[in-house]
Amino acid sequence: MRRLAVLVLLLAACGDAAGGTSAPATTAPAVTTTVGAPPPTAAPAPEAAEAVAQVVEDPSVLTVAAAAAAIHDTGDPRWVPYLVDMLRLTGDEQAFAAMRNALADLTGVPPPEEFGDVYTVYGGWMYDNPVDPGAEYVEWKARLYGLIDGPFEELILQIDDPVLASRVQWGGVARGGIPELNNPTVIDADEASYMQPDELTFGAEVNGEARSYPHRILDHHELANDTLGGEPVALVDCTLCRTGVLYSRRVGDQVLQFQTSGLLINSNKIMVDVATESLWEQLTGVAIAGPLEGTELDRFFLTVTTWGDWVAENPGSGVLAIPDEGIYGARYSYAPGEAYEAYYAGDELWFPAFDAPDVLRAKEEVATLDLGEAQLAVSVAALVEAGPQLLDVGGRPVVAVPTDGGARFYDAADAGDIGDLAAATAGPEAVALASGEQLPRLQSGQSFWFAWYGAFPDTAWWPEG
Repeated sequence: MRRLAVLVLLLAACGDAAGGTSAPATTAPAVTTTVGAPPPTAAPAPEAAEAVAQVVEDPSVLTVAAAAAAIHDTGDPRWVPYLVDMLRLTGDEQAFAAMRNALADLTGVPPPEEFGDVYTVYGGWMYDNPVDPGAEYVEWKARLYGLIDGPFEELILQIDDPVLASRVQWGGVARGGIPELNNPTVIDADEASYMQPDELTFGAEVNGEARSYPHRILDHHELANDTLGGEPVALVDCTLCRTGVLYSRRVGDQVLQFQTSGLLINSNKIMVDVATESLWEQLTGVAIAGPLEGTELDRFFLTVTTWGDWVAENPGSGVLAIPDEGIYGARYSYAPGEAYEAYYAGDELWFPAFDAPDVLRAKEEVATLDLGEAQLAVSVAALVEAGPQLLDVGGRPVVAVPTDGGARFYDAADAGDIGDLAAATAGPEAVALASGEQLPRLQSGQSFWFAWYGAFPDTAWWPEG
């Protein structure tokens, strides 16, 4: 299959990106649908259907512009996903203008002034206004993405729901384009002279074995297939949504190995496992397509903190060594804070996402808790400033304690007198209250606010004001 000479409008690689911009969230009239009913299936207009079919046969500037014009003439917003996908094909001014104008008229959202904001604004509209582009869309998108990278075609064809398929976006790299770490080299903490006390790391302990996964390394590779405490694990780091999760690689009688798929949903990394080709949402650990669809990965405790604090708590910890240039070349410098420096410096998103309430900044780092019946997001910065807090999560009391870079949560449902939390001593498994009572630790996470809200729109948040 021929490959496109793809001219990306604004998106650099999800892992090697140098920068990007997006517009502030835009509110648009929702597409009219019956409340509680699935969105209606599009009845493709013959002229538009023929025009978009031609795009995957001959992805030229002329066919893209013609398809945009034909879609515009339908007046039907259910064609928006086609246009959002075609935005990735060309930077030609005339074709781009035709797509932008069609999107503006079909959505009712005025076109953004900045060239690069068109994709995120109208892609975001598509997230917030779930239009069904019809059953034909999945096959069309699979063929389109196959032009970008051959393996994408089969991955997309696994998706049954056209609305879900419309939300899956190309992350700017090919499958495996962000090289995962497989069985990474681990050294003792006292050998890690390259580590600085105040730099961030993911810290994990499984079956008595502790290990540090430094941000300076994981932010470049985003995924480490490892074994810790005898358990096969995967540390998966979505740099776009600042989310690290330590998953078990055991699913039934299989031990999976994960790769970067090159795809995103809600600006969140989608993983693919090599054995079954199933697609997995990184933040939730749920397979969204493929033979294991609906399966949820088990997870282990993970702490976000500084290297200095992690080693003080776990002096016998191992730590990932700087990856071997013989395997990965001199692709990265692994200097602290180098990866995604431009992205983290601003509030803009590079990819479409759900519009999160502005009670917190879109990229506010939040410590997160999912209790099944209720969820909570806690501003890490606010918690660090205020100190440990007793919080209510769906009627269940929990204690939130800041780390130097994140937070831990503890179950206070059966606690007696909480007392002065400032006098509590928080550890990796429990927090000891001033009374001596121990509260067990709860499984939690950390991410940017927009990503957590996109996965759990019914979440509560703190501080509430």
